[in-house]
Amino acid sequence: MIPAVQNSNGRHLVAALPGHRLSPVFDRLFEDFLAPASQSWTGFPSSLWEDEGAIHFEMDLPGIHEADLEITVHEDHLVVKGERKAPAQRRQNDQRVYGQFEQRVKLIAAVDLAQIEASLQQGVLHVKLPKSQAAKPFRVTLQPNGKCQSQVEMDNQNSTHSPT
Repeated sequence: MIPAVQNSNGRHLVAALPGHRLSPVFDRLFEDFLAPASQSWTGFPSSLWEDEGAIHFEMDLPGIHEADLEITVHEDHLVVKGERKAPAQRRQNDQRVYGQFEQRVKLIAAVDLAQIEASLQQGVLHVKLPKSQAAKPFRVTLQPNGKCQSQVEMDNQNSTHSPT
């Protein structure tokens, strides 16, 4: 059995073989050096859900102003870009995160680009992306002759064959 060195989280860092005596030192050095960076930016919490007519996206953006946000839809992705600006004077022991961010969300259905609505209220971004007509469910009915006909086709026939 080969002994191993563990960090404070219980993770094995490197096997403690005689030839690796400096490895634990370097592992601890880099763990301490990288720890603040790994804890500093995890992104903003968000939710994505759909109902029959639209896809909804919400993202918590505390301290972000509307002027610092850019929201775009590109192909099948919603892209939210922004920046949380640092105060003019940094405070000691300030653990908040500042800087630019970007979050991409894959859309789960085709959307009507002309009808998208977005608002930022009390630090929560809400984007409503109405589904395109092709993405909405439609009803198929059975005809007495055994053929299927969609509700859209029936509506088209009714509008073109009106009795005179």
